[in-house]
Amino acid sequence: MFVDTVKNRRWSPTILIRESKWIDGKSQKITLANLTKLPQPVIDGIRILLKGGIAVKSVEDAFTIVSNTPHGHVAAVLGIMEKLNIPNLISPNNSRFRRLVLGMIAVRVLEQSNLATGTILDVASNASTLNDELALNRVDQDDLYRAMGKLVKHKTAIERRLAKRHLTESGMVLCDVAGSYMDDKKSEITAFEYDRDRKTGTEQIAIGLMTAPDGCPVSVDVFFDNTGDGKFLSTQVDKIRKTFELKHMVLVGCRQILKQKHIQKEVMPAGLDWITSMKKSQIHKVMEQENIQMSLFDDQDLVEVRSHLYPEERLLLYRNPLQADKGKRQREEFLARTEEALDEIVQVTRRKGQRLEDQGAIGVRVGSVVGKHKMWNFFTLDIRHGHFSYIRNTEAIAQAERLDGMYAIRSSMKEGPEPQELVANYKRLSMVEFASRTMNHLSHHACPTYHRNKDRMIAHVFLCMLAYYVEYHLRRELAPMLYAEDDPAKKKVQRENMAEWAGYLPKAKGEVQTKQGKEDEKVMDFSSLMDELAGLCRLVVRPKTGTNTEKEVIMLETVSKTQQKAFEILGVDAQKPFMSKK
Repeated sequence: MFVDTVKNRRWSPTILIRESKWIDGKSQKITLANLTKLPQPVIDGIRILLKGGIAVKSVEDAFTIVSNTPHGHVAAVLGIMEKLNIPNLISPNNSRFRRLVLGMIAVRVLEQSNLATGTILDVASNASTLNDELALNRVDQDDLYRAMGKLVKHKTAIERRLAKRHLTESGMVLCDVAGSYMDDKKSEITAFEYDRDRKTGTEQIAIGLMTAPDGCPVSVDVFFDNTGDGKFLSTQVDKIRKTFELKHMVLVGCRQILKQKHIQKEVMPAGLDWITSMKKSQIHKVMEQENIQMSLFDDQDLVEVRSHLYPEERLLLYRNPLQADKGKRQREEFLARTEEALDEIVQVTRRKGQRLEDQGAIGVRVGSVVGKHKMWNFFTLDIRHGHFSYIRNTEAIAQAERLDGMYAIRSSMKEGPEPQELVANYKRLSMVEFASRTMNHLSHHACPTYHRNKDRMIAHVFLCMLAYYVEYHLRRELAPMLYAEDDPAKKKVQRENMAEWAGYLPKAKGEVQTKQGKEDEKVMDFSSLMDELAGLCRLVVRPKTGTNTEKEVIMLETVSKTQQKAFEILGVDAQKPFMSKK
């Protein structure tokens, strides 16, 4: 039986239930019922029933929901990883090792956590569709540990491939060193190093990061002893020359990394150029040696000078009036607070009853007060048994005021960039510092470190760097939807002096205030956008036909305007399976 539609010239079609039979050797249609006067939905239901379907009272009766799992953020992250060819960057073979590493990278971008990686990647988790997309099935802690151990062996090859992508001969590399403390457990492979995170009483590891001039990470190293920044610089120079096979580069780093002794011992013999800054004490020596007057900065903020103290280097002095005023006000505030506390100590040493007389005890109290705001140089202290007095060191205060707002750039590049461009190149350090801060604390939590095995520590930090690599490109692609400046050229030309802060462009400032971009489209920060994408779930349903043999149906929920725009910008099809499953 079937539903047949008979067309009429002047009237509506006639809807009939018919049956085909063979009569006298011919196929003939026999009409069983006329459905013309029935509502169209009823006719459509009868047509489905006659084709082998079933009739249900509601949608809920038609399907069984097998799973409803967040999928949009997974599609975005895996899509950008496929676009960046991350799978082949890790390994050319579609092995379980490669899929596990991709999963650990994705978890750090999606969940901003590393402690729950095994739980999130396991097939029993309903946190996201990541397990299904990577075809991981059962995942336990041992699987992840084995993959991390193998990743360490691939680390050098992966960094070499990243360097070929993002570094060029005679280009710049940005360097930064950050710290990661242990979780209050002693380890034989770590040491009580310089406390960069101000986390006292814990063992530290040092994390050295190298990025391209635009802040894209290419290499990371972990140091387990307290040898300081000199070993990091030596490692980076050796990596540039031998691993990356680049003959000439320009190292950009802060003055803690590019110290004079390290420059002479490591950088200059390798034939590399460098850009760094100077300490206040070094600036003072140059100004005294060359008799540089402050009136020189009345009409200009940036001055190039030559100094006999640094005969083979190029020096740029610049003064920021806003920072000078801020520094002066802050120092006066700290001086007043310190004097108020010191006056209390003076009273304690002079009172009649229970006087503070011991010289050592007085020194301890004075040290805690003066050291709180680092005011040692600005006071002359007289501490004796039963006596304490102080006066301001006017000469030191006058010298500090002279250096307020003063900064200095030193470089080996005598020929090349103009002064403004040289300062701009040094200011690129803010990008590698943001990368370190995001990788260690804000998003991917390389700090603190919970591993006790050396290879696992290295793998953990390297995974955090790769996760930031993915996030870096996600931020760049999705910049039109974020509180981000997507036109750096305009930001560069809007200020007269490169030494000054550019401030917000009208576009970015308006977005922050109104939370709307062009054409009243919603803009947000990166984590909020990822949460918005996570709201897109993938449904797996099974039709209720009375048997268990029917195939499951996979479908996506309705895509919102924000989600649709994000996928369009990324060039990602949320319904397309990830390439690593193939």
